[in-house]
Amino acid sequence: MDQPNSVIKSLRREDWNALLQRIMTSYNDISKSINPKGLLTIDLTAAQIKLLTCFNDREELNMTELSRHLGVSMPTMTAMVDRLVNSKMVKRDRDKIDRRVVKARLTDSGREMLRRLVRIRRKEMERILMNLSSEEMNNFLTSIETVARLLAKARHQRDAERRTEQERHG
Repeated sequence: MDQPNSVIKSLRREDWNALLQRIMTSYNDISKSINPKGLLTIDLTAAQIKLLTCFNDREELNMTELSRHLGVSMPTMTAMVDRLVNSKMVKRDRDKIDRRVVKARLTDSGREMLRRLVRIRRKEMERILMNLSSEEMNNFLTSIETVARLLAKARHQRDAERRTEQERHG
């Protein structure tokens, strides 16, 4: 396997720019294709939708977990949660053991909104996938799983670099 960045270093500048352009174009095409129109009827920002989906498999999360999961600063996360608290979709409580820890969880309204978001996205994904052949479906699945792994690896590396930088600066 190539060492990190060895492929990039071997490319000429114009080849690198062309590669980046192809990736960005594909990313934009994917975003447009799987961004269901049903989401336009929901009065939430993309960031708020991402925050709600953090609760897909967790009942509650502390603010640090949320900020790390979404890759935003604590002040940004606090403002995002504040807006969802004001919308009655999220409830925020202090931890009973460690009062410094603030935990967030969905209200009934927030859980219903999350179910609605999942239904909309699932319906859109089914619409996209239903016309694929078996071979196309397998290729799509393999490709998207590979992309997800690569992005998770990059996210973990970025998070580790941020932690190292934060430790260096106090």
